[in-house]
Amino acid sequence: MHTFNARASRWPLALTFLGVAAIAACADEPVAPRSSPTIASATRALREEIHVTVTNGSGGGEVGSLQWAVSQVNEPGNAGGVITFDASLEGDTITLDAPLQAQRPVEIIGPAKGITLSGNDQHRVINGGTSLTLRNLTLTKGNADLGSAVLAPGLSLYNTTVQDNRGPASAVYANDLLRVVNSTVSRNVVGRPAVEYGPYAQVTIDNSTIAYNAPGAGFGPISLPGAYIQVTLRNSILAHNGSPLRNCSTYAGLSYQGTNVVNDWSCADAAITPSDPQLMPLAYNGGPNMTHAIPHTSPAYNTGAECSQTTDQRYVTRDAKCDVGAFEFNDFTKVTITIDANVRLDDSRTFALLTGTMKCTRDETIPLALEMHQDQRVGKTVVDVHAAATTQVACSPTTTTWARKMFLTEGAWQTGAARATANTFNTAEWVAPAGAAGAVKIAFPRK
Repeated sequence: MHTFNARASRWPLALTFLGVAAIAACADEPVAPRSSPTIASATRALREEIHVTVTNGSGGGEVGSLQWAVSQVNEPGNAGGVITFDASLEGDTITLDAPLQAQRPVEIIGPAKGITLSGNDQHRVINGGTSLTLRNLTLTKGNADLGSAVLAPGLSLYNTTVQDNRGPASAVYANDLLRVVNSTVSRNVVGRPAVEYGPYAQVTIDNSTIAYNAPGAGFGPISLPGAYIQVTLRNSILAHNGSPLRNCSTYAGLSYQGTNVVNDWSCADAAITPSDPQLMPLAYNGGPNMTHAIPHTSPAYNTGAECSQTTDQRYVTRDAKCDVGAFEFNDFTKVTITIDANVRLDDSRTFALLTGTMKCTRDETIPLALEMHQDQRVGKTVVDVHAAATTQVACSPTTTTWARKMFLTEGAWQTGAARATANTFNTAEWVAPAGAAGAVKIAFPRK
C-alpha cells in the first residue's frame, strides 16, 4: 500500500537528487506521454511513502520478513517508508541472516512489547543509507568495526535499547544527525565510545541512559581536530562506562540542559558534579525492552528539569518532577491499613483505644492521621462528638499493629456505634497515599 505522507518533505535535498533517476520510473504514468514524463509526475512519485507490515520472524528475505520489508522501501521511486510488525510477533527475536540495508529514509516501529533484532554475533544489525528512525526495538549481538549495532548518516532512537553488541569501535554511530530519546545503551563491548558521532554532527541525548559499556567510553565524537559538533545532553545518565572509568571521551561541544547524572568528571570540568545514579541491573521492567531501573534513593529520582518527555522508555507517565534517564521510578511503597471493628472504652469514658494494622511493601516509617466520630443525642439535637490524633508506625512487609488513645476535649464517649478513619500524611515522595474508613463499636473491655 502506498500513501502520501508529509513526512517525506523532511528530505527535500535527497528528493532533488533522486528526481532525475525517478523520471524514468514514472515514464509510464498515465498523466503524461511515455516519451515526455512531466516534472509533476516525477515529484509525485518521489513523495510516496511506502507502509509495510512484517508478518513473519524470518531473518532472511522471504515475503513478509523484515529483510523483505526493507527491500520494499528501497524500491526506486519511494521517498522512504514506515515498517511495522504484526501483533503476533510482539516480544519475538528476529535473528538476521545479514545486516538490514536501509538505503532510503525509513522508520522501523516495533510493537508495544517490542522486537529484538539480532546480528547473531556475525555482522552489524542495521546499515542506514540516509535517515533511519527506530522505535520500540532492541538491537543486540551486532559485530562490526564501526557501529556494530547500527550505523547511519542520520539516526534517531526512541524507546530503544542497544545492548550486548561488540566491536573495536562503537555500537551506535551517526555521522550527521543523532537523536537518542528515552533509550538505553548498555553492556556493549566496544573499543571506542559506545555512542559515537561524526565531527560535524548535531547530537541530542534526551532522558536516556548510557551505562556499563567498556572498555571504550560511553559517549563521544569519532574525531576532534577541526570538529564543529553541537551536542545537547538533557536529563540523561552516563555512568559506569569505560575501563578505566570514562563516560565521555571529551566534553568538547557539550551543552547541558535540565539535570544530568554522571559518575565521573569526564563529561565536564565543573558543570556536572559526579554522583552514582545507583542503577539496577539491566532487566525487563515493563515496556518494549530492557531498562536500568533506579531506586528512590538515586540522585536521578525526581531531579529532572525542563522535562520535555511525558513518558519514559516503557511509556510510563513521567510526573511533574521527572526522573533523569530513560526510567521513571514508579515502584512506590504501597501501604495497606485496617481499622479494628471493636474500640475499647476506658472506665472514665475520657478516651477510647482505636487499633488496627498496617503493612508496607518495604520498610518505612509512616505517619498516620486518625479520627473517630460518634453521633450523640443531646435533647432533640444530634451532636457529632469527635477526636483526632496522630501516630507513627514502623511499617514493614510483615503486618504491624498500631494503637492510639482517642481523647475527647469535651463530653464523653458512649458505648455503641461510631466511625473511624486512618490516613497517611506527610509521607515521603515514594510512598503512595493510603487510607481506611469504617464503622466501629465502642464498648467497655470485658473483665
